[in-house]
Amino acid sequence: MTSNSEPKARWTKDKAGAALAATTGFFFSRGPALETAKQLTQEYPNTAAALVSLAVAALAYWIGLRVMKKLP
Repeated sequence: MTSNSEPKARWTKDKAGAALAATTGFFFSRGPALETAKQLTQEYPNTAAALVSLAVAALAYWIGLRVMKKLP
């Protein structure tokens, strides 16, 4: 019997860099998004801020993945 002894890498440098960009984008946009949501909406400002922060994180992940793939 033969077995595939090579490990499968789930975290590449590209995905790790993009995940770092996404978490950074989420936490840096959370504060300003919460302050803006408190002024604009009276109901559920935390939910609105979380949705905006998640959108920023998704955009940062996509941009981070593109940038990391271009690096050597």
